[in-house]
Amino acid sequence: MLKRKIREKTNTIIGPGTEFKGTLRDIESIRIDGKFEGEIETEGNVTIGENAIVQVDIKANSVIIAGRVIGDIDCEGKVEIFSTGSLEGKVKASDLTIAEGAFFNGECRMDSSPQKSKIEEDISEEE
Repeated sequence: MLKRKIREKTNTIIGPGTEFKGTLRDIESIRIDGKFEGEIETEGNVTIGENAIVQVDIKANSVIIAGRVIGDIDCEGKVEIFSTGSLEGKVKASDLTIAEGAFFNGECRMDSSPQKSKIEEDISEEE
């Protein structure tokens, strides 16, 4: 379900059966399949596996949720909640996708994408 055509480098994995509390910082992508409580900051992507249960604030490039997340997400790119995923918290992202059957309870603030900002600048110049 979480397989992608383009393989990204995942530097850190919290595996099934593993529990972690604290702050996790990395420059590459992170995958959580166990239990995690705290904060995640990465320049890469964060993937929350189907059996993961996390209570965490996430700052990342993009976030994929197939498990349960309680916390706030701040990302430059896309937040994607799969049908098995659950998110309770605030989301700040340029794109939010919620699959049928997924659960989302919270707030969402959509930031303009760089492409949209360029279009808005062009419109302003024409006026």
